[in-house]
Amino acid sequence: MSPVASDIRLLMVDDEREFLEAVAPALSRRGFDVTLAEDGKVALELLSARTFDVVVLDVKMPGIDGVEVFRHIKRGIPELPVVLLTGHGTIAQAFDTSREGVQDYLAKPCDVETLAKALRDAVEKAARRGTAAAAAGDEIRLLLVDDDVDFVRSVTPALERRGVVVSAAGDAAQALELLRIRRFQVAVVDVVLPGMDGLSLLDRMRERDPLIEVIILTGNPLVGDVRRGLRQGAFDYLVKPCAVEELTGVIRAARDRRNSTEEEARRSIAEAAVSARPD
Repeated sequence: MSPVASDIRLLMVDDEREFLEAVAPALSRRGFDVTLAEDGKVALELLSARTFDVVVLDVKMPGIDGVEVFRHIKRGIPELPVVLLTGHGTIAQAFDTSREGVQDYLAKPCDVETLAKALRDAVEKAARRGTAAAAAGDEIRLLLVDDDVDFVRSVTPALERRGVVVSAAGDAAQALELLRIRRFQVAVVDVVLPGMDGLSLLDRMRERDPLIEVIILTGNPLVGDVRRGLRQGAFDYLVKPCAVEELTGVIRAARDRRNSTEEEARRSIAEAAVSARPD
């Protein structure tokens, strides 16, 4: 499903405060959730701490300019769409970066409707790329177990744009029911849940599917809980809040281990079948 404007979290990066103060409220009235940064350094700090759906970058800024920020994004968050704003003398840079994967570029000054349309188009194209990746078989089937509704709502679309198909459960009972009817490669489980806690749920999940890889989420990393979870077979643990890029990386690593374990199991079965054949 294509995201609507009210779902789009936008990071605007421009050293012209008057431009930001004029455009940001207009985009907010159109349903965008706008965060502002007046230089590249602040932008990179925000990108490391929060999740965004699209970024608008002015090309020409003091210090870390827009092109450098764009290249940082492509190295660390390659699926995040970027729209460049170009002033006089920076159009050549815009053409250069278009070959590197920038989603769109607009000349300043631009009207708000044009900018809003470019942002929506950029997010929709990114969503289609994620869908295509899933159709090509590179998807990850994830069970996310957390009763923090805001966390689930914020992280789910970001993960899905990265090729992760998310099914969410708010407690252990819902999680076990989903495990009964669906097959997941990886589960992300919060330690603190209503009713049965996440560590107890981990045992129940491994009983149902011994190959499922479980990642523990904790807001308070008590050493005892972490050790217990790892002893019970958890793949890894993460401390909340965690960046989506970090979470995605651990999920992919867990999926890869699940695939390797399945492949080893298939190979062992095949070898056993061959050795059992009569000469």
